[in-house]
Amino acid sequence: MKKELRSEFNKRQNMIEDSYEVYYYSDRHFQSVLPHTHDYYEFYFPAEGRIEMEIAGSRTPLSYRDVVIVPPRTVHRAVTESSEGSYSRYIFWISRRFYNELIKDIPEIGYVMKAAEEGTYIFHFSEAEYMALHSRLLRLIEENRADQYAKNAFARLCISDLLLSLSRMVYEHDHPEIKNERDDLFRSIMEYIEHHLEEDLSLDSIASSFFVSKGHIAHIFKDEIGISLHKYILRKRLERCAAAIASGKLIQDVYDNFGFKDYSAFFRAFKKEYGISPKEYQNVYTRDPRRPKNF
Repeated sequence: MKKELRSEFNKRQNMIEDSYEVYYYSDRHFQSVLPHTHDYYEFYFPAEGRIEMEIAGSRTPLSYRDVVIVPPRTVHRAVTESSEGSYSRYIFWISRRFYNELIKDIPEIGYVMKAAEEGTYIFHFSEAEYMALHSRLLRLIEENRADQYAKNAFARLCISDLLLSLSRMVYEHDHPEIKNERDDLFRSIMEYIEHHLEEDLSLDSIASSFFVSKGHIAHIFKDEIGISLHKYILRKRLERCAAAIASGKLIQDVYDNFGFKDYSAFFRAFKKEYGISPKEYQNVYTRDPRRPKNF
């Protein structure tokens, strides 16, 4: 896939488009460029190879989990001591005009840009954070290469998402107490769900129990485990039902005790999750209780 998205490298240091440009470069013999400036913002995402970034006279080795943001009129260059070996990176340029348009609609995207303008040019991320940014970059490159309906509008959304994600990550790095509070809330809700599976676990009821907004809870679950709160609760209830069924309890009592309002809804959800009906599942475990629960 990366091979298909690769661009031929050139030393052009000016934008052709008046909004944004994005590239994936992969070279076998990279040559360091001379110090230079741009009149636009440059985002630099190293992917492979040994490289250093020299910004305002200070040189820093980069890892593949770093992101470099170079504001307009800031002297910089990428440096390598050897032309041997492959060197890959993503380059994203955005004009000041286009950035100013975006920040009017979503002021929060300016957090990371302000940090760069104040002299913090290199940002370090965890593996999970960088993978999340990487997926957003690939989506933007694919959209940029495509010729689909509403291409420009969708690319605008992709860019806003990328910048907002960067700003959120950097903000949480700068305010670890907020992330700790978020993690504590997430763990507390997980524990609450575990002990109240037989009760009402609607988003409204959980939000009311923890005195936070429904949107906040929904975002936490989506960000932390990648699925909705509703889907997580459904899986936990099915796990509890499966364990009870395997132990020989009556199916009628099981689904009713764990929040399923009728058998048809329980049957569909159970079969989708485990691939067989509740009765078939129980028969399997009755015959062979050592059999794994997920098969």
